[in-house]
Amino acid sequence: MREEKNETGFQPDAEQEDLIYRNNRELFYSFDPEKGYSRSVGYQYSANQEIIRQSWDAAEERLEAVRQKVLSGGVSPIAYHMERCLMEVPMLAAYMEIAAWRIRRHLKPAVYKKLSEKMKKRYAAVFGTDSLDINEK
Repeated sequence: MREEKNETGFQPDAEQEDLIYRNNRELFYSFDPEKGYSRSVGYQYSANQEIIRQSWDAAEERLEAVRQKVLSGGVSPIAYHMERCLMEVPMLAAYMEIAAWRIRRHLKPAVYKKLSEKMKKRYAAVFGTDSLDINEK
């Protein structure tokens, strides 16, 4: 059941030119009664690729909505970076090693302004950035 592989070592499907995310590959299993199970790596089908595109578009829209909330003073920059990193409060609390209620409290702009630089640097390190400023890229 082995098929020829291209130069990257992966078997693309027939619609390779229409691929949205060329790095999204899946592991496919097949069963042959004589040879047993075999594995092959291939690109996701165009239907799956469209679902992925729609998901990332929705994530970008949510990120922009949170960015606008931060700019209007509705939430702290921590909310923006949480959305950017696709994190929820419990996950961020685990990474920060602090209680979830404290994370929720830090999402309030008035409380965020009172945070120490040390705590802000801890948040920045978890988010993989130098600063929590949302205007920096």
